[in-house]
Amino acid sequence: MNIRQLEIFTAVAETGSITKTAEQLYLSQPAISKTIRELETDIGVPLFDRIDNRLHLNPAGRAFRIRATRLLTEFHDLASFGEQTQALPLRVGTSMTIGQLSLPAAVTEFRKLYPDTPLKIYSENVQRIKARLLNGDVDVAFLEGFASSQSFTALPISEYPLLAVGAPHLTATAQLTRAEMLQVPFLLRELGSTLRDHFDETMHHIGIDIEPMLQSTSTAVLINAAKAGLGLTILPSPFAQPYLTAGTLQRYELPGQEMRTVNYAITLKGSAVNAVQQALVDCFKKAQWHESL
Repeated sequence: MNIRQLEIFTAVAETGSITKTAEQLYLSQPAISKTIRELETDIGVPLFDRIDNRLHLNPAGRAFRIRATRLLTEFHDLASFGEQTQALPLRVGTSMTIGQLSLPAAVTEFRKLYPDTPLKIYSENVQRIKARLLNGDVDVAFLEGFASSQSFTALPISEYPLLAVGAPHLTATAQLTRAEMLQVPFLLRELGSTLRDHFDETMHHIGIDIEPMLQSTSTAVLINAAKAGLGLTILPSPFAQPYLTAGTLQRYELPGQEMRTVNYAITLKGSAVNAVQQALVDCFKKAQWHESL
């Protein structure tokens, strides 16, 4: 017994006629008759009474029709399961930096592609988002500066430089020496944040240990403090660019290698990425690429 037999059976039960069923399904009458005979043979009981050149469901046929209809409904529902996943909530995690930089543009673009897909978004620090991934609370996350891990699969989607910025003329020159760096107050993100980790690692390579004058989880607090002339802060270039263009902040060159951060789409290792999730990743790629310009 197979699905095609059940489809033909229910069609014959509806029309009561081999001829009409053949016309509806664009099949030959012998093919319809053969299918019904094979089905009756498979289940071991006749399903129709043949009266006056018409087929009438017998008691067994009526009972079988109820179950066949139920099974076909479930089968066709399963066959369209991929389309139904578009209505399932997509749970997303972003770091706070990516949440500010790229989330609005990415979600706006995603809504055009999947308007019926609900989104549940967490924008938190990297450690909390990693925990949500491990707990199964998030399907895909977007994080910067992600260290390799056996628990996650990381796909690079964009990168940009990190800039040291402060109020114009904060120091005598925009090219700071090691000695000058030790005299300048620094306004930094909290320990464990990606920006702080990049900065501390770069300073470690040149043998400098910076103790910040101001430490905050809020980028806005750091930007306002830098604009007020309280010291230097480290910003992703897309964050810094509007202030550099307006002249309220100035870029300062620090000794050591250029600081850059790579942004990643992160999933739990072994989890499949469906079409909806991949579409969101592509939207973040596009949004972050524009931010990187």
